Amino acid sequence: MRDVLKLPADKKEVARKYREFLTNLEGREKVAILDLANRIYVNNRYSLIPEFNQVARDSFKAEAEAISVNDSEKAASIVNKWVNDQTRSRIKTIVTKDDMSSDMIMILLNAIYFKGQWQYEFDPKQTRKDNFRTADKKTVPAQMMFLDNSLRAGYVKELDAKVIELPYRNSSLSMVIFLPEKVDGLKEMEGKIAGFSPRLSAQSVLLRLPKFKIEFSSELKGILGTVGIRDAFSNNANFGGLVKSSAKISKVIHKAFIEVNEGGAEAAAITAIRVTVPLSAVYGPPTGFIFNADHPFAYVIRDKDTIYFQGHFVGPEK
Repeated sequence: MRDVLKLPADKKEVARKYREFLTNLEGREKVAILDLANRIYVNNRYSLIPEFNQVARDSFKAEAEAISVNDSEKAASIVNKWVNDQTRSRIKTIVTKDDMSSDMIMILLNAIYFKGQWQYEFDPKQTRKDNFRTADKKTVPAQMMFLDNSLRAGYVKELDAKVIELPYRNSSLSMVIFLPEKVDGLKEMEGKIAGFSPRLSAQSVLLRLPKFKIEFSSELKGILGTVGIRDAFSNNANFGGLVKSSAKISKVIHKAFIEVNEGGAEAAAITAIRVTVPLSAVYGPPTGFIFNADHPFAYVIRDKDTIYFQGHFVGPEK
């Protein structure tokens, strides 16, 4: 897990950096809302190793709460209420009563919520229905917003893509959009943008961007196995630093939500890790830089140090 996630070998260094990150984040945003929260629900038949509980509380601000699974429906509702509260009701559920079975040792939850207003808002009166070109060369209708302003933008040769930065009002955060020149170039481009910091310059930009709302849900066990995290899901798992009993990860669930409109963006995400006992035990004149996002593109919400959300838009729902 350390190798795949590219974490330092020293676990104390990981905890220290995360503690610094959360401390620096608190109170930094003025108008934009950016909340991160962690929670551990522990089957009350088990107990966490005291040292792990201390690190979780001090460095990750993760409160551990004992929960009874005798009433699995009630236990699931407690977990889901926390999720609903942390994401401002954008994500209402993450577990079912079947997840709260007697072999469940703990549920580890990580939530993030963001809402921000654009520094330069789009005029709703200029939003028009127009064609969006999909990767398979088809067209579907989309509500396209329009903005004419000075923004940081440019063409990045290494990505063969146009890139634009849309700042949020009174915030260090911005949305950076990567638009491949080829209509079907998203997959190739996304393989290159990890950790990429494009050099952009302020210039007059004519921007067309679709309004969109995305809700995503996935069970990540297969994906994590593909990138190299396998033992954690097997009977070879060693979580002796968390609990005294034998344990393995049975399920990793991720849900996300993002909405982008004329006023700004709202986003939320939640990840739940279930640990169990192993079975064995454009409009206007063509002047300025034209950024016409009428085909699949990628985006991130970030500040100068950290990416908080990353995704792509491949087309509106039909």
